[in-house]
Amino acid sequence: MKEIFLTIGIPVLLLLTACSHNVVTYGDGIGFDMGVDPEHFSASFTLRYGKTLTAVTRDNVEIELAGKANADGVQASDATTNVGTDGNLRVKIGRQINGYAVDLVEAGADADKVVDALTDK
Repeated sequence: MKEIFLTIGIPVLLLLTACSHNVVTYGDGIGFDMGVDPEHFSASFTLRYGKTLTAVTRDNVEIELAGKANADGVQASDATTNVGTDGNLRVKIGRQINGYAVDLVEAGADADKVVDALTDK
């Protein structure tokens, strides 16, 4: 059993906990979210209904959510209950500096040359 966990469980665990940047998810309706709090290493489970916007971003990111949600709760029958949403989500990602560029500047490289190399000037 231990060998199965080591050969299958650990690679799957590593794939599921990969580092991601600029991840934006939007949900509208019923959903189930689960995650891990990295500070306390505790699991979180949430059953939600409605609009949910989750954004995990690095520096220089602008997110704008605009819209409305209308609901008609008069329920004469199932066919007459109406829920409608209208809106948009705009994500603008600017230039982002990675850790390698910071390491180069801290090691004594010219900051202007590093920026020029990253922007292909």
